[in-house]
Amino acid sequence: MSEKEIEAENNLHLQKYHNYWNKSTSPPEEQKATDDAYRQAFERFPEIYHSIGWSDNEDIVFNAENLAAHRELLIEAIFTMEVQRMDFLDSDGGREKSRALFEYSRLPRLLTILTRLENRRYDCVECRDGQCVDWRVYNADTILKVLIQAGRASQKAKLTDGLNNTSLEDLLKQCYARRILSQDELKSPVHLLYQFHLIYDCLAALVLTTRYMELRDPLTYTFYLRYKSLPIHQIFQMVQSHYKLTDGQDDFPPFPLEESPAPSFSPAQFNLSYLQDFGDLAIEWTDSLSEHLTIFTGPHRNALRVFAHPTYLYNGHDLLHSEHDYFQPTFIDLPQAPIPSPKPNPKPNPHRTPFNQILSSPFLTRLSLPPTLQTTFNLSHPSTTIKPLGPCHQTKITSAPMRDILSLHPYYPEDIRFMMRAVFEHDLSMQDQPFIRFAYFGPRLRMIKTFLDSKRPSTLRQVWVDRRDAREWWRFWGSVLFMLMVGMGVWGVVVAVAVAVAVYRI
Repeated sequence: MSEKEIEAENNLHLQKYHNYWNKSTSPPEEQKATDDAYRQAFERFPEIYHSIGWSDNEDIVFNAENLAAHRELLIEAIFTMEVQRMDFLDSDGGREKSRALFEYSRLPRLLTILTRLENRRYDCVECRDGQCVDWRVYNADTILKVLIQAGRASQKAKLTDGLNNTSLEDLLKQCYARRILSQDELKSPVHLLYQFHLIYDCLAALVLTTRYMELRDPLTYTFYLRYKSLPIHQIFQMVQSHYKLTDGQDDFPPFPLEESPAPSFSPAQFNLSYLQDFGDLAIEWTDSLSEHLTIFTGPHRNALRVFAHPTYLYNGHDLLHSEHDYFQPTFIDLPQAPIPSPKPNPKPNPHRTPFNQILSSPFLTRLSLPPTLQTTFNLSHPSTTIKPLGPCHQTKITSAPMRDILSLHPYYPEDIRFMMRAVFEHDLSMQDQPFIRFAYFGPRLRMIKTFLDSKRPSTLRQVWVDRRDAREWWRFWGSVLFMLMVGMGVWGVVVAVAVAVAVYRI
């Protein structure tokens, strides 16, 4: 393709994206807030990379100049599908009403994708037998153009079955045709290997359904040649099958649970307070939907992980199948069950209650800011408050409370509004199988409840909040109160006798 043809193709894609927003114009103040957020985030990308990335390299390829130059095409390529899906999936009107707010809300996810690619680029330094070879041969312009092609390819699907049949070979040929990659540079098999690596890394960085590994997936030159014509979704399935065989080697495995014959928590008691006060669980944010509502255990702490990018479900991925489901996606599951509610119903409705009032509720003292969102908008000194779980670990924790999001008023990312709606609207108080309607997350909610049911209180605080058996609770604390009263009575008698003796001696 000639330069004019490439430019015309890009303009055509941009025009289609612009056309989706023809009926909703962005007010100047919203556009300015979005432009400022992107400009500041791109200027701070090295800091953002070190806050949410897991490698310590300083020679970062992305900077404000090259990111700003590709901003429009990146947004169009990666998020156009979500624009198309919002009206169908969010009929109650909770989504963004303008293009500026839509792009403002997608900035944290875009930076997550760029951070993943920068970490993968660092993996290109290969060291064997005391010698290191640097295969970081692609500049920022090349990487971003491949990412744009990968984003567009990932949104193509057949209407018959919803499957995307784009292969690695197809995408490689598209990059050759658009002069992004060159066949002339294939001087050895290693050069072709790293072209495949770049394409695969860009595709994998876009996927938040499964866990993104700290090290590149173990794909070899032979693997690429053998399976280059397979649809990319089948490649991902093969990789996930490999990791399922090594689940037991994880340093932070899922929590082992067993059913308990003891009294269990009622749905009304199944809330965030019990998870933290009685379950002693820390709430961690994750970029992987496969870890959402999953309990993990470590040497010194247990944690419940919560997905930090619920708007990703606008892509229409059906988590129960390998294909896209354009009619009834599992997206419906997430808004009902992102995290257990902070208290039983009734709950304020985000569409009727001022959003600031919801954000100011005591519930927010129970959660920290999602680290990606915190560092994107530079809230509460992210370089010092965001810490990794361990060396080279991509899961981050922060001490910044959720209420610090109020400093973004009046522009809050849709991920936060999504979470608030989910927290305050879903109801677990039904007596007959309260989790049965959650097709995908129901088993995980039951596992959390099983964790609470099987846990025995080990501190006075946990004994106080353990209300599963009301009769036992009143018996214990009644006995404690009785003993205190008896103790105070005995102490009063002792004091009275001591005073009487002292008076008698005088």
